Amino acid sequence: MMTDTRGMVIARGRTAEVLAWQDQQVFKLFYNWVSAESIERESRAARLVSATNLPTPKLLGELTLDGRRGLIYARVAGKSLLTLLGTRPWLCIRYARQFAELQAAIHLHSGTGLPALKAGLENTIRGTEGLPAGLLAAALDRLACLPDGETLCHFDFHPDQVMVTATGLVVLDWMTAYVGQPAADVARTTVLIRFGPVLDASWLMQQLVNLLRGIFFRTYLHRYIELNPAVTSAAIDAWLPLVALARLAEEIPGEKGKLEAFLELAFP
Repeated sequence: MMTDTRGMVIARGRTAEVLAWQDQQVFKLFYNWVSAESIERESRAARLVSATNLPTPKLLGELTLDGRRGLIYARVAGKSLLTLLGTRPWLCIRYARQFAELQAAIHLHSGTGLPALKAGLENTIRGTEGLPAGLLAAALDRLACLPDGETLCHFDFHPDQVMVTATGLVVLDWMTAYVGQPAADVARTTVLIRFGPVLDASWLMQQLVNLLRGIFFRTYLHRYIELNPAVTSAAIDAWLPLVALARLAEEIPGEKGKLEAFLELAFP
């Protein structure tokens, strides 16, 4: 006897629940507090990437359920890259190279029609509470000198946004997609990997995770620049303090101290 699983919650995230839906589909049902603008932005980005050959769940439609808006996607079977790094650490280098190759593939596409990354960073930095006036002015001056760009940027590309499936890696969640410079997207990934906290772990476990993180990050960055030499280390470094400053505004538990220490060196 088969059980009807339609509507069963299979995952919960910061902005939405993911429900099992019709055959080989999932329904990303946003919480009521998520703005219509944010949902429409993800819908626009998902339509854009669904028209490409990028490995990502295809957008199949939109629906309102019990007053909540949602997006229907093709279902992807697999485990997150972050989960597999924890259970198969000996594959760290292989996964890091594949991770870089996926981001480089994203950056082969135009992001025309999406919000501008540079303008988004400026708005976030301006809206960050408690910034000293001198730091704010210095950051905005640096940002003004950087180029705009026309590349598709995921801007939340990290191992928990990538699924490992039987056919390869698949990237999820285009809610923060922008059009901009690929170096800025790599800088965002750098911040997410380098400063992401290790919560509720022993000292020894934290050291092991940090060792694995370092190997993964160095391998990823080397492979990405190898594939896309137009994006130099200097270009990434130019974006890094600005992306870190914008990340500070997100108030992620366990990150604030490390980000502030980095920013003190970046903006002496």
